[in-house]
Amino acid sequence: MHAPSHAARIHQVQVEALRRSFPFALAGSLISACFSAFALHGVLPLDEILWWIGATLAVGALRWAAMFAYDRRRADPAAARRWLRRMLAGNLCSGILWGLPFAYWTFFVPLEYQLFFIVVLFGLGTGAIYSNYMVLPVMYAFEIPAFAPMFIALAAQPSAIHLALVFGGLAYLVATLAFIHRMNRTHLDALRLGYENLALLEQVRQEKIAAERSDLEKSRFLAAASHDLRQPVHAVNLFLGLLTNEPLSRHGHYLVDNIASAMSAMGQLFDALLNLSRLDAGVIDPRWQGFPVNPLLDQLRAEYAPQAREKGMSLRVRACSASVFSDPVLLERILRNLISNAITHTAGGRVLVGCRRADGQLRIEVWDNGPGIPKPEQERIFWEFHQLDNPERDRSKGLGLGLAIVRRTARLLGHTLELRSDEGRGTVFSVAVPLSRAVDAVPPAAKADAAILRPVAPEGRLQGQLALLVDDDAQNLAGLSMLFESWGCRVIAATSGNALFERVLPLAERPALIISDYRLREHETGIHVIERLREEYNDPDLPALLVSGDTDPARLAEAAARGIPLLHKPVQVQALRERVTAMLQESAAPPKNGDAE
Repeated sequence: MHAPSHAARIHQVQVEALRRSFPFALAGSLISACFSAFALHGVLPLDEILWWIGATLAVGALRWAAMFAYDRRRADPAAARRWLRRMLAGNLCSGILWGLPFAYWTFFVPLEYQLFFIVVLFGLGTGAIYSNYMVLPVMYAFEIPAFAPMFIALAAQPSAIHLALVFGGLAYLVATLAFIHRMNRTHLDALRLGYENLALLEQVRQEKIAAERSDLEKSRFLAAASHDLRQPVHAVNLFLGLLTNEPLSRHGHYLVDNIASAMSAMGQLFDALLNLSRLDAGVIDPRWQGFPVNPLLDQLRAEYAPQAREKGMSLRVRACSASVFSDPVLLERILRNLISNAITHTAGGRVLVGCRRADGQLRIEVWDNGPGIPKPEQERIFWEFHQLDNPERDRSKGLGLGLAIVRRTARLLGHTLELRSDEGRGTVFSVAVPLSRAVDAVPPAAKADAAILRPVAPEGRLQGQLALLVDDDAQNLAGLSMLFESWGCRVIAATSGNALFERVLPLAERPALIISDYRLREHETGIHVIERLREEYNDPDLPALLVSGDTDPARLAEAAARGIPLLHKPVQVQALRERVTAMLQESAAPPKNGDAE
């Protein structure tokens, strides 16, 4: 697939290697020619020596000129091929100028000068081999015309010493050429392998980018789909909250209860998606503390034992006297998901929750004797929406998000999460939590309740308060307005920040609170509306609340950075009322000592 591009790159490396070694090889050849001419002075006719040295220097000058021409036109794709042809021709001419005259002169000089010729040729030949080995044709263009005439001339003088020189020289030359062939092949294979590895790395990088882009698009799609689905569900919740206060028949109450149950199931899916988005956005900051494990285990036993009994199975939770250092709410979320997952996927069996101490950590383990998890699936079960043996997407078997939340929460806390499973025998999930000696006086269950529940203000707190409501969805805005009016509030509602300003700026009254959707039309956000109103009333602490169906991690991080509370659609009516009354109660509270008045 990448062979053509590899061949071109390897060819370029070969040419550059020749270019780097060429000046030294040519300089050595010319210097050797000058010393040889000096040594032969007085032994051979002067005109032959001058003719030979002149021809050698002229060929050398032409080769220097060819090198400089290549350097000037190196950017031209054809320059390398042209210079390679000139190198081939230059080596051929140089080999002929060394081989033929020396072979001819061997018939007219004493033996010691014949040995001198052989030494000079082998020196030049060895240099040519090592400087030109990257391109074998260029190397042979010098070696063949340089050595073949000499070996023929020596063989034509059938004395023992001449035959010994021929066979010895041939043996040396063959051995050297065999080594150079291996060296050439090894070097080219290394280059080819290197470029193939680079191509593979580039392919992996592109695939990684594609996977990251796909994951980002998936997150954006889920956020957009979640936002669009939450809008009508939120409106249904608001109108359902109003409907529960109306006089209904028994059958009417039955229908309302079933609608509320269906909406609650949908809300669980939205909450799971929201938890994933919060973990991806990095807006969850663990609240580290030391606390005893046993109250948490007791709470989980009390909560899940009835669910296990309904399935005809047993849940055993062994007491543990240890204390750990973690975030109690997040650790509880991990254990809830693990226990719920074990009960859901174990039919008529048993689930055991126990603890083991090891290396300064407490391993909290959840055992079940269910069908087990096949080896190929043990990584996939931590993927979002991946479920085993649930092709019909039965909601009673879960949503396929619990273990994804468990893994990401464990990573956030730095707790090691492990899985052991044997098909047909059962599964063990374990989470390793650091042991702690310092025990918080407040049990984790109370901490969780304190984090979830809001202080409820007196019933009359909302009566007569002015609430500003902003939502670009007409149904949501109508339902929210009717809901606040049913609580005794005076309401000014609008579908955008500009429309709201047109209605409130003429009023002298300061509003009690602002409720705004996050994503509005024309790229406006609820944060912009709230900040403009706070600036208008010169009150940076004016109670405000964002209500949004947007679970994009970037949006969550932005809201957290501005310090504005955020509720996610669909909002339960009671939860909304508790949050609003708590905000008004906190706003009406007298400042603490030391606070600016």
